[in-house]
Amino acid sequence: RKLHSWQYKTSHGFEDKNVLVVGIGNSGGDLAVELGRIAKQVYLSTRRGTWVLNRVGPNGWPADMVLSSEVHGAVQKYFPSLTNWIVERDINKRFNHEMYGLKPKHRPLEQHPFLNDDLPNRILCGSVIVKPNVQEFTADGHGVIFTDGSKVDQIDCVLMATGFNIVFPYLDENILTVKENRIRLYKYVWPAHMTHPTLAIMGLVQPWGAINPITELQARWAVRVFNGELRLPSRIKMDEDIDEKIREMSERYAESPRHTVQVDYVDYCNNIADQVGCRPNI
Repeated sequence: RKLHSWQYKTSHGFEDKNVLVVGIGNSGGDLAVELGRIAKQVYLSTRRGTWVLNRVGPNGWPADMVLSSEVHGAVQKYFPSLTNWIVERDINKRFNHEMYGLKPKHRPLEQHPFLNDDLPNRILCGSVIVKPNVQEFTADGHGVIFTDGSKVDQIDCVLMATGFNIVFPYLDENILTVKENRIRLYKYVWPAHMTHPTLAIMGLVQPWGAINPITELQARWAVRVFNGELRLPSRIKMDEDIDEKIREMSERYAESPRHTVQVDYVDYCNNIADQVGCRPNI
C-alpha cells in the first residue's frame, strides 16, 4: 500500500502495521509521530536529515511569536553565522541531532523550519526508527533497502511525504510557466511578463511565520493595482527584483524544491505593506 501524505486522513487502519514514511518535512514528521503511537513500527527515511525545532520557545513563549519580530529578523539577516550557531547550540541541548541520525550538512536557518515537539520522544522510545534514503524496494514488493545497506523485510504501507510540485493546470503555460518548481513572480504575486497586471497569485510563499497575514497584505496590494490606485514597476525592474531574490535565497538556503518560494516573514510583510502604504511607522 502506497500513499502520498495528502491522501492521509486518519490513523485508522494502520494499527499494528510496519509503516515507512519517506521524507522529513513537517508532514513527514507529523505522520511519523502520530503513527508511532499505534503502528507496530514506523521507519522514517530522510535523505539529508533536518534540524528539529520546538513549538515552545524561550521561557515558555510560542516559538513563532519569538521568531516573528523585527529584532530577530534583523539579527538573522545581518548576522546569519552567529544566529545559526546560537540556534544549533540551543536545539542540540534538547537532543543531539547527530546521535539521533538527524544532523544535516546545512545550518538550522538554511532550511524551512521543521517543528515537532514529540519526534525525539518517539525516536527515544523506539516507536520511530530513523533511516537514510531509500535505495530500492525488494522484488517481492514488501521489503526496502536503504542507502546504508540496511534492510527491512516487511513493510505494510509506504507514505510519501516528499513534498509537492507547483502547478497551475487551469492556466495556459504562456500565462504562467513553472520550471523546476520556480515561477517568475514579482514579489511572489505578479507575473512579470504580462503587459497588463490582470492576474495576481495569492499565498504562493513559504514563510518563517503565518501565511494568513501575508495573504491579506497581498490581496490589499492586488486590489489597489487592479483599480488603478497603484502601479507596478517596469518589466525590467520586476525582472531585476526577481533575479535578486533568487540569488539571495540560493545563498541563504539549502538547495531544495521547497525553498523556491521561501520568504522572511517580517521582511516580506514590511515590503508588501510598503507597497500598500500601511506599514506601521515605529
